[in-house]
Amino acid sequence: MVAGFFVLAGCGVDVPQDERTVLHVGLYENEPKIYTDARGQPAGLFPVLLEALAEREGWRLEYRDCQWAECLAQLEQGELDLMPDVALTGEREQRFRFHEVPVAQSWSQVYAPREASVHSLEDLTERQVAVLEDSVHEDWLSSAAEGARLVRRESLDGVLAAVGEGAADLAVSNNFHGGRHAARHGLFETPLSFDHTGLYFAASPTLDPAVLEAVDGHLATWKGTPDSPYHRAMVETLSPEVRGVLPAWALPVLGGVAGVAVALGGLVLTLRWQVQRRTRELERASRRFRHLLDSSPVVIYSLPPDTRDLTWVSGNLASLFGYSPEEALQPDWWREHVHAEDRTLARRAREQAREQGHAVVEYRLFDAQGRVRRVRDEMQRVPVHNGRGEAREEIIGSWTDLTQTFEQREQLRLLSHYDSRTGLPNRALLHDRIGHSIELAMGLDGATRLLVLLDLDRFKGLNETLGTALGDQLLLGVAQRLSQYVAAQDTVARSGPDEFGLLLEAPAAGAAREEWLNGLLAELRRPFELAGRALRITVSAGCAEFPRDGATTEELFTAAELALDEARRGGGDRWEVYATGLGERTSRRTLLEHDLREALVREELELFLQPQYGLDPFVLTGVEALVRWEHPERGRLSPGEFIPLAEETGLIGAIDRWVLDRACAHLSTRDAEGSHVPRMAVNLSVMELEGGELTPVVREALERHGLQPHRLELEVTETMLMTSPEAAMAELGRLKALGVALAMDDFGTGYSNLALLHRMPLDRLKLDQSLVREIGRSGSSEDIIRAIIALARTLDLEVLAEGIETEAQRDFLLRVGCREGQGYLWSPPVPAEQCPCRD
Repeated sequence: MVAGFFVLAGCGVDVPQDERTVLHVGLYENEPKIYTDARGQPAGLFPVLLEALAEREGWRLEYRDCQWAECLAQLEQGELDLMPDVALTGEREQRFRFHEVPVAQSWSQVYAPREASVHSLEDLTERQVAVLEDSVHEDWLSSAAEGARLVRRESLDGVLAAVGEGAADLAVSNNFHGGRHAARHGLFETPLSFDHTGLYFAASPTLDPAVLEAVDGHLATWKGTPDSPYHRAMVETLSPEVRGVLPAWALPVLGGVAGVAVALGGLVLTLRWQVQRRTRELERASRRFRHLLDSSPVVIYSLPPDTRDLTWVSGNLASLFGYSPEEALQPDWWREHVHAEDRTLARRAREQAREQGHAVVEYRLFDAQGRVRRVRDEMQRVPVHNGRGEAREEIIGSWTDLTQTFEQREQLRLLSHYDSRTGLPNRALLHDRIGHSIELAMGLDGATRLLVLLDLDRFKGLNETLGTALGDQLLLGVAQRLSQYVAAQDTVARSGPDEFGLLLEAPAAGAAREEWLNGLLAELRRPFELAGRALRITVSAGCAEFPRDGATTEELFTAAELALDEARRGGGDRWEVYATGLGERTSRRTLLEHDLREALVREELELFLQPQYGLDPFVLTGVEALVRWEHPERGRLSPGEFIPLAEETGLIGAIDRWVLDRACAHLSTRDAEGSHVPRMAVNLSVMELEGGELTPVVREALERHGLQPHRLELEVTETMLMTSPEAAMAELGRLKALGVALAMDDFGTGYSNLALLHRMPLDRLKLDQSLVREIGRSGSSEDIIRAIIALARTLDLEVLAEGIETEAQRDFLLRVGCREGQGYLWSPPVPAEQCPCRD
C-alpha cells in the first residue's frame, strides 16, 4: 500500500543515507489511522503522510512500538521525536509541541451492545465505561460525566473487547477506530458523541522546530491541491483496501492450463466467487462510508461549478438541520434558506471557489424549525471521474455548525456590558453611551444632555437586615420603575452596587426639569411589595448637564458624582444640581490622601484573610489576603473606600507591597507553627503590572520569608489588562517564569477579551460573586456560569467561586464542575490572627 502511494507522490529529496535526519516515531494500534499491517510494517493515514513528508524533507524514520500512554511518556522525555494521531488539548500543549495545520478531525464516540439504551451523559451514571488510558476520552469523561466508572485499557482493541469480557458496560473510542472495529465486538454506535477535535503530529519539546514548520508547509499546500499526497492518503487509508480480482497465483496457472477445459471451468467458478466476495466488501465499505457521513458533525455537499443548486448532500443534514436530502436538492433551496443579509456574501464565496478553486465563508442559514444557524462553509473545486474514465469538475463543500460558539460569545459579550442582576447596561456601557451621545450633541447647536446619578439611601444596612435575596429583588424593582419613567430613547444603567445612572437625550429645562426630578423621587418612594411586606426607600440624586457642567464623559460624570455626594450629605431623599462650589470635594479627598499616607507610616493597615476550600472533598486549599484600614477618626474602612484613591494618587504600590510582605510573613509563621496553608492569594493593582518592577519585589519577598513560589498566587482583574495589555502580559510572563501561580479575579464582570485570555499564563479563574448570588434565581446567570466553566476547561484552567453563602449555591457549583470556593458559608474575611485556616 505505501509503495503504491509513493509512486503517485513523485520523487523525494535526494540526500545521502548517512546525512539524513533521523526521526524516532511512536507506533501504536489505532486502525485505520495508525497500525501495524500483516507484514509488520507501519500503516494507516499518519504513517503514509509521514513517509511522504520524509521523502520530500530527507528524513529517515525509525518506528518504535509502544502502548498509547507509554508513547506519550517517551515523547515527553525526548526518547521519541514524533507521535502521530494526537488530539490537541491545553494540557498536552504544555507537554509537547504541535504544528498549526490539523491532519484530520475526530471525535469521541460511545459504543454499546444493541440492547443498551444510551442517549445522553446522564445514561453513563453508575455504568462501567471502558476508555483508553491517558486519552482525551478519559480526561473529558472524568470532568463531564462524574457518575461514570471508568475502566482503563492500554489499547483501543482492549477498550472494545472489555465489554464482551464483562469488564465494562460501554466503550468509548475515536470514530475512526470504532467505526471499523466495534461491530466485530458486538457493539453499535450510540447517539452520544463528544469532544470534537483536531488530530496532529505531536513533537518532543527538544525537537528542532524546523521539522514542524516543514509539516505545516506541506499540509497547507497539499490540502489545497486535489491530487496531492494528502488527499491520496485520505482515500487510500480511510477507504477499505480492494485488492485485484485475481489472486497472485492465477496468472501462472492460467498460462499453464490455458487449453484445458476443466481448468477453464474452475477459473470461471473462482472468478465468480471472487466477484461476489469483492461485491460484499464494497457493500460493507459503502455502509461504513455512509455511517461515517451520517454520524459526522459536518454536512458534505456537491454542486457543479455552473449552478447554485446542490446535486448531492450527506444524510446527516436531517439530524443536524432538520431537512431531508431530497428537500435540499430542490431548485433554489440553498438561496431561499440563506439569510437575506448574507446571500451576497455567500454567493461571492461560491464564485471564488469556481474561479480560484477554494473559498471559506461564514453566514447564517435557517434550519427546518426556522431558527437562525451560523455555519462555516468551506468549498473546494475538484475533478470527479466517472466509470468511463471521463472527468468533470465539481465543487465539494462542507457546512460546520458554529451556532453554539456564537451563542457563547454573545453570552460573554452581555456579561461584559450588562448587569446580570437587573439586565441593565453596566457602568462601562453607560460611559460608552454618554460619549456617543455627546458626539451627536456636538453637531447640533444648543443641544443638551442630562446625566442623573442615583444612590439608594442606606441600602447597605437594608441589605444586611433583609438579606441579599430581598435586596436583589429591590434592585430589580427599582430598575423596572426607572425604565418605565424615562423616555424610550433614554438610557437606564446600573452604575454601582446600589447606584443607577440615567442619560436623558432630550431633557426638559427650568421648572419642567424640577418637576420631572421631583416626580422621579416620588416614583421611587412608592412602596415595593417584597415577600409579603411593603418596603419604602428613598434615593439621593445628582444631576449634571452637557455642555454646561462638562464637555467630556469624564467631566460630566465627575460633576454628577459631586452633585450626588452633596445630596447624600443633605440626608438623602433629595436631588442636587452640580454647582462650581461642589469642587470643594477635592480638598476633602486631599485630606483623606494625607491620612492614607500617614496610615502607612503609623501601620494603621490590617491584614485580613478569607479561607478557600475544595468543594469535594472539603479541604483547605488556600487563603486570600485582604487589607483593611483602621482610621483613627472614621474607624475601620473597607478597601472600596480607600483603594480607588490609592490608585489615583500612586499609593497603591506601597499598599500592595505591604500586603504582599505581611501575607508572606503570615504564611511563614503558620509553617513554623505546623499549621500548613497550601496557598496564599494576593491581589495586584494595574499600576503594579504596568510598572515592570513587580517580579523582583515578589522574588525578594519569597526569599526573605523562605517560601516556595508555587504557594503564592497573584490575582489580577480583566480591567487591569486593558490600559496597557502588552506591558501587563510581559510582567505576567515574568511572574509565571518565577514560579508563582496566577488567577483572574472577578471573572465575568469585565471586558472578557477571549483572545487576550487565551494568551495569559493563568492557572485559575475566580468566578465573581455577583453571578454566584444569582444561582437558583436566574437561569441565564446559571447558563453563564456553565459557559465560563466550559471555557476554563477548554483553556485548562481551574475555577474558584467567590461569595458562596448557601449550600444550594455550593451544590450547584459542584454539579457544574467548579471545584473550589470561598464565602460566608464558611467564613467572612477576618483578621489574620483569627483566620481558621484549617479544614
